[in-house]
Amino acid sequence: MIYSFQIQSSADDPYDVSFERTGNNLRAACTCSAGKNGTHCKHRINLLNGVVDGLVSENLMEVNALKELLTGSDVEAAMAILSDAEDKLASVKREVSKAKKQLAASMNH
Repeated sequence: MIYSFQIQSSADDPYDVSFERTGNNLRAACTCSAGKNGTHCKHRINLLNGVVDGLVSENLMEVNALKELLTGSDVEAAMAILSDAEDKLASVKREVSKAKKQLAASMNH
C-alpha cells in the first residue's frame, strides 16, 4: 500500500510525499528539492515522526499508519543512527562551549 500526503511549505504548491514498504525497505519520496535530489528532507522525516505541520491533504489519520510502516524497516535503523549522531554532536557542542568559556576565563586572569 502507498500512503500519499500533501504538505504545504514555503513553495506556492504543496509537496507530494509518499511512503511504500516492501519487505524491510521503506521507500519515501517527496517533490521538494531535497527529496528530488535524494537528500535529507524534513517533510518525510516530520511525517515519520508524527509531525503534521503543513499537512493539507485530508488524511491526517493515515499519519498514524506510518509508525507501523517504519517499525523494523531500514529507514527506522537509519533514523536511529542519525538520532545517535545528533545526540553526540550536541554533547560535543556543549564541550566546545565549556572549553571556550574556560579559555576566556583563563585569558581574563
